[in-house]
Amino acid sequence: MIHKKRKVNTGGTLETMIGAGTTIKGDITFEGGLRIDGTLEGTVSAPDGSGSRLVISDQAEIRGEVKVPNVVINGRVIGNVHASERLELHAQSSVDGDLYYEVIQMEEGAGITGTCTHVSSTKEGKIGGPGTAKQITEKPGLLEGGGEETATSAPAKTESG
Repeated sequence: MIHKKRKVNTGGTLETMIGAGTTIKGDITFEGGLRIDGTLEGTVSAPDGSGSRLVISDQAEIRGEVKVPNVVINGRVIGNVHASERLELHAQSSVDGDLYYEVIQMEEGAGITGTCTHVSSTKEGKIGGPGTAKQITEKPGLLEGGGEETATSAPAKTESG
């Protein structure tokens, strides 16, 4: 029996780019793909279920809330991040805010100051469904390989970097 790999629409093409040296003050709503290399002061959002993708480069900074199904962070975000499908935090990323995600991928060196909450798109009542939050606490030294990850049911403040 041949198994096909599940194809995930994650806004593979980045139709729009905000270049380095550009500062935008205001909210942005988009569909498809958006790459930010500059600075944004405001909310950036895309509709849930749209498969839209936001890439925040290592040169970029967002001061405001992010609500996009698929988010890739290489730079700095000062505000909460809501990724209804997938959230990627690369080694040089820094987030000062709470994270809400369906799936998270984090590289060693990524910095978070806030809580991490798993939010599932599955129906209520199932494990990991809405209303079920999994809090992750990173102990000092985790990113250097000296700590451990602990799941708790109480809100946890995460500081690393």
